[in-house]
Amino acid sequence: GLGTIPYSFNVNGPIAGGFVGGNYQMGQFVFGGEADWQWANLTGNSGSVAGATMASTVKSYGSARGRLGFAVDHWLFFGTAGWAWGSWSTSYAATGFAPFFTNSASSHTGWTAGAGLEYGFTNNLLGRVEYRYTNLGTKTYADPATGSSDVGNKVVINDIRAGLAFKFGGGY
Repeated sequence: GLGTIPYSFNVNGPIAGGFVGGNYQMGQFVFGGEADWQWANLTGNSGSVAGATMASTVKSYGSARGRLGFAVDHWLFFGTAGWAWGSWSTSYAATGFAPFFTNSASSHTGWTAGAGLEYGFTNNLLGRVEYRYTNLGTKTYADPATGSSDVGNKVVINDIRAGLAFKFGGGY
């Protein structure tokens, strides 16, 4: 089976989505929680590894996270971490042929962590840049028809995101 063949590859592509959350400020410290969801078209393949090609596609993913920040004037420096979930699939093929098996995870869970910077343009309009590492866990499969298996297909996403937010209430 494929489970004994080491392989590693990156998935690349666009993401777009939204987030919602709430914060509480005590002095310069900001505590909060957020949830987000992204549509994604992250794809990649291994190239030929021992006559096989593996191709993964991430179609959507999201998270529910805590946030801890430090506010200075109109700036907020923050860290975030929490639970993540996503929808992805990996197809397996003999190089040059159509896939013989697709391993799908419609709702696989994992974790995410990151850090970012927000700037308050006004009391209610915020801009944000954030780096996030997301690990959607490991999925195994066995295909009795071909006798192939994969004992650990791990999906990891590194993304840099930028966005705008409207904040209800006062500024930093």
